[in-house]
Amino acid sequence: MITAIIVDDEQKSISTIQKIVTDYCTGVEVVGTADNITSAASLIASLKPQLVFLDVEMPYGNGFDLLNSLSEINFEIIFITAYNQYAITAFKYASIDYLLKPVNIAQLQAAIERAGQRTTEKLHAANYLLLKQNLKTEDKGEQRMALADSNGQYFITIKDISYCVANGSYTFIHLYNGKRYHASKNLKEFEEMLPQNSFFRIHHGHIVNVLHVSKVTSGRTGSVIMQDGKELEIAARRKKEFCDFLAG
Repeated sequence: MITAIIVDDEQKSISTIQKIVTDYCTGVEVVGTADNITSAASLIASLKPQLVFLDVEMPYGNGFDLLNSLSEINFEIIFITAYNQYAITAFKYASIDYLLKPVNIAQLQAAIERAGQRTTEKLHAANYLLLKQNLKTEDKGEQRMALADSNGQYFITIKDISYCVANGSYTFIHLYNGKRYHASKNLKEFEEMLPQNSFFRIHHGHIVNVLHVSKVTSGRTGSVIMQDGKELEIAARRKKEFCDFLAG
């Protein structure tokens, strides 16, 4: 049984999460609730929960202030947020789980399942710092992304991504400086995350950052030549749309 606490300044939100957990998440028990970071810190110290549902914005201190006040974070965290879609991208870039208000059953069940799978992969403080920085950075190209592979976790700036190449359920991320990372997300996930004003999926197998395209070849389909010399095919059905995209 996973023990959990809920930290949220809205009683309605606490009640909703508590009811969903009780009725639909048999492997989780809510052992306490708090409506501010001071009482939350006391609860965490005394109850030692395995999972914390944490509201981002609260009066008299936010969720990050709570985490900063703790000597160690030895529990899973699922953030609760009412942020808009722009800010949700910041959560995805930082590889941090979240629930959108109003919380629904499917969202909560999926988040708990993911938390249960991360038995030994506690999120590093760097991920929370990355999230804080991204939420303050309006230019998505200047935001940074956490990439995980079998060797660890890396942090890259979005605008430095030159192109992405599908590799089954994984993706090769190529940077403008020649570095390459094998990320544990599929290409569709990157397509949904990356800024749509500069990244374009020209083929089922790759996405390009138009800021790093040096040439577009002619022909029925054609291809793009990236700044590192890599040639990537453009799917016939995407050719016109891509050219229109480049034309602005």
